[in-house]
Amino acid sequence: MSRSSDSKRQTVKVSKERLEHVSELLEVDLQQLIAEGVDHHMAHMLRTIAEMWLMTEVREKAGPKYNRDECKTCARWGSQPSYAYILGQRISIDKPRLRSADKSTELKLDSAELLSNPETLNAKAGEKLMKGLSSRNYAETVDGFLREKGVGRQSISQKGIEYMAKKLEEFQQRHIGNLDLVCILIDGIHIDGTVHVVALGIDVYGKKHILGMVPGETEDHIICTKLLNNLLERGLTEVGGLLFVIDGGKGLRKAIHKLYGDRVAVQRCLIHKIRNLESHTPKHMHQELRHKVQAAFNMESLKDAESAFNEIRRELSMVRDSAVTSLLEGQKELLTLHRLGVSGTLRKSLCTTNSIESIFSTARYYSRNVKRWRGEKQAQRWLATGLMEAEKKLQPLKGFTRLKDLQKALQKLVEV
Repeated sequence: MSRSSDSKRQTVKVSKERLEHVSELLEVDLQQLIAEGVDHHMAHMLRTIAEMWLMTEVREKAGPKYNRDECKTCARWGSQPSYAYILGQRISIDKPRLRSADKSTELKLDSAELLSNPETLNAKAGEKLMKGLSSRNYAETVDGFLREKGVGRQSISQKGIEYMAKKLEEFQQRHIGNLDLVCILIDGIHIDGTVHVVALGIDVYGKKHILGMVPGETEDHIICTKLLNNLLERGLTEVGGLLFVIDGGKGLRKAIHKLYGDRVAVQRCLIHKIRNLESHTPKHMHQELRHKVQAAFNMESLKDAESAFNEIRRELSMVRDSAVTSLLEGQKELLTLHRLGVSGTLRKSLCTTNSIESIFSTARYYSRNVKRWRGEKQAQRWLATGLMEAEKKLQPLKGFTRLKDLQKALQKLVEV
């Protein structure tokens, strides 16, 4: 079995004859190299290689230097100071210039635009910041022997902002109409006093997709409706049936009913329901109550599950009326998966919002070095970038092989 450590990196293969010829042209002084160190010479070598790429394009377009060919379409026109982004920082280089044959128009060099593209450094800086590197320590991590610009704290911070702003725009504009979605999990994450309501979609093959997010003060029906409308505008449809897994918030439930009516199924999160029941009962009852609710939900048939929950209700009626009210509220939607015929591993995977909460945990990890939030937009940039990074590592939903059966059961709701 091959291992990741066994894979070889892609390298440029150069013949021994060419290597010997290049080494003669470069005239490396071994004594000076040993005296001053490899790093110092590597800096000059990287700059030389960048300038060689530019000269290669010049030679291809204008021909050899001092060429008198009257048919050529452009000519050399000296050089000018410029820069290139290499190893996460900006270095100074000499950029050759080209003009048209009549010398009226300056021509662009593709290699120069590639080397001077700021997105290269923005992406490098953004990736390092997402991995936990602070902007003030960035300069210490790059190869400092180049001793060039673009690695200061403010510079890296700005480049990180540009990188994340681009990620946020990409996140907000992603089309989701081509996803064969079966389930949508919705929950909120709190950042700096603002709640961001996030939707996670699961397609028929068990793959998870971050669908969208909307910030607000609370998870009320206005914010939740805004999120669902945004998903509809970007292609979401209930064709084929949908199952929403929610935490039980009234605002979200109201928004789903307003937009979809009874055309979709709703499953209440079992963990949130248990926590809600615990808030209405004495602490010494929590462990036993948790076990009884879990056992009732694990009943194979809908009839047995309803009987078990009725027994729990009778026991709670002797403790506190508010606990009974909490149990009855949403109890029907707590058993939606039973009504749809979902059992086994798939029922366990879809009975809670744990899948989306684990993504929130990853997103919080990426932004762990942010000590001071400076507004809603900053939180959106970090969260969107963190969610997209977390999405790359998501595993298929456990029990996904039964999702097609669930989809067939959901289709009957749409047809009614």
